[in-house]
Amino acid sequence: MLQRRTLYALKALLELAQAPETLHSVSRIAQRQQIPAAMLEQVLLQLRRAGLVVAQRGRAGGYGLAQQAGAICLEQVADAVGERLQQAKPSLNHEDNAADQVLAVLEQRLQRCLAKTLQETTLEELFLDLRSWQAILEDDNALML
Repeated sequence: MLQRRTLYALKALLELAQAPETLHSVSRIAQRQQIPAAMLEQVLLQLRRAGLVVAQRGRAGGYGLAQQAGAICLEQVADAVGERLQQAKPSLNHEDNAADQVLAVLEQRLQRCLAKTLQETTLEELFLDLRSWQAILEDDNALML
């Protein structure tokens, strides 16, 4: 339900969150997260304009988080890269059947749930989930609960 650009932004931010004191090059992030470098450049520029990442030019330059991961909510990320959640509205067109109206209302409910989740979830929460999955996937004997 999230656009590709938002998913790329989240992957890039998760990469930065793994070593927040370090600046990361576009090529390193692109390679590690399997994101096309040209698209990543655009996404990082949008994130910088939104104040979510900082950039430094030069040989030792790169991108880093502009604030702590716990201060970044996913709604900010989606807004930064231009994702606008479309609000489905019942058409109230008498030519539509009742099933179309029911499904339009369902879409509204799903969009409200997504918007609420994006508002309430921080990058830090995603990062903690990432660490858990890394531990599980790196340990062949790990039990997943």
